[in-house]
Amino acid sequence: MKDFVAFDFETANRARHSICSVGMVFVENGEIVDSIYQLIDPEEKFDNFNIRIHGIQPQDVKGAMTFDAFYHSIKGKIDNKLMIAHNLSFDGYALRDNLARYEMKPVYNQFLCTYQMSRKMVKGLPAYQLSPLCTYFGIQLDNHHHAADDAKACAQVMLKLAEEYKITDFDSLYNKTRIKPGEISEGIYRSSLVSKPAK
Repeated sequence: MKDFVAFDFETANRARHSICSVGMVFVENGEIVDSIYQLIDPEEKFDNFNIRIHGIQPQDVKGAMTFDAFYHSIKGKIDNKLMIAHNLSFDGYALRDNLARYEMKPVYNQFLCTYQMSRKMVKGLPAYQLSPLCTYFGIQLDNHHHAADDAKACAQVMLKLAEEYKITDFDSLYNKTRIKPGEISEGIYRSSLVSKPAK
């Protein structure tokens, strides 16, 4: 659990395929070794609600690459990597919906969600969104809803969970949380899930 790519998307509107920025943080042997931030032309209208959240304006993405061009540019870096998001029920489906929109074949990835994992492992918090978790773990989050900062914070939360709760592989994760990783490949998408204990 010390090698993965943390990722975060922001969207132009409520449609999950309207990605307007991407943050990715690459972790090897428990250390952040690289990061990517990219504005994306969503080829969609922006909603004022979303603009208030992330601050990205339509003029900011003028001339930016579209998601299909971005994915082609980074798929070699993420192929067969474990991908971590803080809200996989949003970010994972945003990825899936964009790949479908542009009729692109995905590389193979497995997925985990730090929100889901935290709810199972960190007991007693009033909320498990990224900001309160960062406060709990002493992680600095300067610019919440900036995709690069959120991806970095997600990576740091994942490393804290792995260290403090002795999560070394999928088996130890499952034994402690009943969480199974999701996956994406050509023709397949499955989010991470929590299995019910056997009776």
